[in-house]
Amino acid sequence: MNYLLRNCRRAFFVFALSLFVVNGVVCQNIFVGGDMRYGHILCNDDQSRAHINSSTYGFSFYIGNNFAENEYWHSYWNFPSFGLELSYDYIDNAVTGNKLGALFFIRPSFYKTERLSLNAYLGLGLSYFSKVYHKTDNPHNTYIGSHINALINLGVQADYFVSEYMALTAAAKFSHSSNGQMFRPNFGLNFCQFEVGCEYYLDGYKYDVPEAKESNVKDNAVNISFSPGITESKHTGEHYFASSLSIAYSRKFHPCFAYGIGYDFMYNGTINATPWYTDASVEDCFSQGVVANFECLWGRVALRVGLGGYVVNGKHQKLPYYERVGLFYYLGREMNQYIGISIKAHAANAEFIEWTYGISLG
Repeated sequence: MNYLLRNCRRAFFVFALSLFVVNGVVCQNIFVGGDMRYGHILCNDDQSRAHINSSTYGFSFYIGNNFAENEYWHSYWNFPSFGLELSYDYIDNAVTGNKLGALFFIRPSFYKTERLSLNAYLGLGLSYFSKVYHKTDNPHNTYIGSHINALINLGVQADYFVSEYMALTAAAKFSHSSNGQMFRPNFGLNFCQFEVGCEYYLDGYKYDVPEAKESNVKDNAVNISFSPGITESKHTGEHYFASSLSIAYSRKFHPCFAYGIGYDFMYNGTINATPWYTDASVEDCFSQGVVANFECLWGRVALRVGLGGYVVNGKHQKLPYYERVGLFYYLGREMNQYIGISIKAHAANAEFIEWTYGISLG
């Protein structure tokens, strides 16, 4: 545990240093904050209510940058905040252990005055659980199969400024941890949490901001990407290769929003490994589908969600549709390449995590 904490501290300072060299903003509009939190695990069946129905208590510390420059997307998102957060949660049961979290967050503001800021909250990172599933030592923990998991936080936050430098905060958040079927069992854990805290702005809160620049984003683009991944078979316990090759058309109807349609070529090696599919072949691991995408953009950062339907599918794939959600970062002066991470799922049940590299032509 001490080794983990030391490396978390090192990672925090390294990422914090690189965090604020974004769009040429160095050591401007920086704030630090912390909060105390109370929450509860969201149970959805009798087994979870029997073993993990419990409260959570925790705290977090974070550092961020309040974007108040004249980039076009700053004004469209009402001058949001971006930062890095470290958290700890004590979970009041004997099954899941306690949780450490480290994530990047962005807080677009939908209402802002000199005293009050109301914000949406989106965070993506990693969580560490001190206890995982073990068939003899911890058989009831069918929710977390690995110490390291993906962490997604969604919520709303209110900041009330008692002075130019200090704000009191309150937030309500939903938190989800899962490893995307890389290790089983993996039902995942969901938390509902309420937070109170404060923030300190090193250079003072910037409410009066300059006029925004015009957008220079592309209206139309063709995106080609390859996304490899790994998933564990619940039948054999072995890991298999999974991947997606996607070709998609994208159109920005707003400088911060885009829609599009694409075609996916997909592969999941676990289908051929299912013991009772005696007639399964390698061909059943391949599938194809049409997917509709919607994308939100914050400068170079993009959140993309998609809903797809299978066109060609192996006979052992039960559902006719799939979903995707991913976070991507555009590279280069022309933003013509991107990298990121996404999850392919069926009915909100993760199939595998994908690591994406793509090019954008337009």
